[in-house]
Amino acid sequence: MQSGATQMELKALHAHGWSISALAREFGLSRNTVRREIASSEPRRYPSRVKPTALNEAQQAHVVRRLTSCVDLRGTILYHELCQDYGYLGSYPAFIRHLRPLRPASTVEPVIRFETDPGQQVQADWADLGPWPVQDTTVDLFGFVAILGFSRVPAVRFAIDHTRSTTLACVVRCLDDLGGVPAEILTDRDGVFCIGQTSAGQAILAPDWVDLCDVLGVIPRACRPYRAKTKGKVERMVREVKESFLGWLSGQILPSFPTLGDYDHLAQHWVQEMMLPRRHRTTKRIVGEAWQEERLLLRPVAPRLLPDPSEPVRPAPIIDLAQRRLGEHVEVRDLAEYEVGQ
Repeated sequence: MQSGATQMELKALHAHGWSISALAREFGLSRNTVRREIASSEPRRYPSRVKPTALNEAQQAHVVRRLTSCVDLRGTILYHELCQDYGYLGSYPAFIRHLRPLRPASTVEPVIRFETDPGQQVQADWADLGPWPVQDTTVDLFGFVAILGFSRVPAVRFAIDHTRSTTLACVVRCLDDLGGVPAEILTDRDGVFCIGQTSAGQAILAPDWVDLCDVLGVIPRACRPYRAKTKGKVERMVREVKESFLGWLSGQILPSFPTLGDYDHLAQHWVQEMMLPRRHRTTKRIVGEAWQEERLLLRPVAPRLLPDPSEPVRPAPIIDLAQRRLGEHVEVRDLAEYEVGQ
């Protein structure tokens, strides 16, 4: 089929005496095509093609409904929901092509990431998740996020405060969720980890934090001031928790009176269902497969550090340091050991 401009030229030249054969040679068309174009009152158009990957009415309504409640909801979550609950058979790239016109805004990926070897580093940080129901009330919920630097596997534990005792307990639980202890753990200079800095700008770590790292056998490292991108992996995962997990959570059925343990369980389910099967954009590896490789290099968390399952969800960290209290004795070390290299 020809464009409107070509059809007009064919008609005009034919009206000026050009033969069908001459027009066919000039435009590189068959004579039958030239005859059809001249005889047609308007340019002929291709019939609309069947789009096997297009969203049907129910699928599109679900996408619109989910985007209305959560504008930044990840395409991977929507694709998973459509395949699981609405029988969508198209590929993920095909789905994204149909999703783009429905999404009101796009997000921007972070620019810098620092790569580490397997078993080398965990990055950790708190995420403020806003008000959520906990038991019979609504409270500000916080998520402690940790991520293995090589495989990009995350662990998330929830709390209603981020005091030092709560943070240390969450560190232990997250390391256990990740499969063990790496060589080092990188954090920011939050007051739960650092109590100040030297005149040279080096972090002074909290005694309780140093004690726990000593028991775990991990080197604590603190980012330099105003260099949040040093721990860009966990910064990215905090954003992922806020945009992806909370969006995914909005589609789950919560108990009438959810506990922190319920949120912990849902986060673990989210990691298994959404994160492990994903091919990471930077590493180009399946996250779950890379995790299986990295777990072999992690050391298990000492059982005495883990909370008793029969105890409440938020116990203080259970740490036996040879019958002494946390912070009673602190080993003197060179502060440079705790700093990220230049």
